[in-house]
Amino acid sequence: MSNFIPAALLDRRELIRGIAMAVTAFGTLDLEAAQHVHEATDAEKKRGPYKVKAFTAHEYATLRELAVLIVPADGVSGSALDAGAPEFIDTLSSQNQTLADIFHGGLSWLDAEMRKRYKKSFVASAAADQTAMLDILVAAEKEEAARRNEELVYTKSSNYKQFSGYTVKRANDLAAGTKFFDWVRKMTVDAYYTSPIGVKDLGYMGNKAYTKYEVPQASIDYAMNRLPKM
Repeated sequence: MSNFIPAALLDRRELIRGIAMAVTAFGTLDLEAAQHVHEATDAEKKRGPYKVKAFTAHEYATLRELAVLIVPADGVSGSALDAGAPEFIDTLSSQNQTLADIFHGGLSWLDAEMRKRYKKSFVASAAADQTAMLDILVAAEKEEAARRNEELVYTKSSNYKQFSGYTVKRANDLAAGTKFFDWVRKMTVDAYYTSPIGVKDLGYMGNKAYTKYEVPQASIDYAMNRLPKM
């Protein structure tokens, strides 16, 4: 069998690798870059079932569950799962070891926390327990943001010099989980709103008038509001 790799395929691989590296370097993707990733995964699915590249079967199943919870389907649009968010994340993670490590560690943390609280892994847990865990992480994010803000205010006060070795409050025990949830949520929302389903959901009619496209904050807030609540 020949080892020859078509130039077009090599170019696409290099393009995806560059896009993947940009995710951890800059933390954002523009519309054109994200759509290259969707095109790559769509092209693969046209040839047959999508083959997971960066994750174990269990990790990928967890990503699929998270995609549905982060951006569920509604009466107008499909979910982030329908939009190909798990494939999007897997494809980028397969080309960026730093990104892959973030998800490997985060998914492992999530399962460990779920077993501690609910005696089962995330995918094996009841839907109510899955949602409760995400609600806990959202609440912890808000608590951490408030703590940082309080700390910032205090460090500017005249009292700070006397107690500069102390913090106002102890960092919460869910810090690792909230950091991972921030990553998976942002990437899921990015994948959704740069997919054909998400673009249609936004009513976005093309990028002729833009040199760079970013998901509007209002759309991110909308996706967050679609999270099921207990």
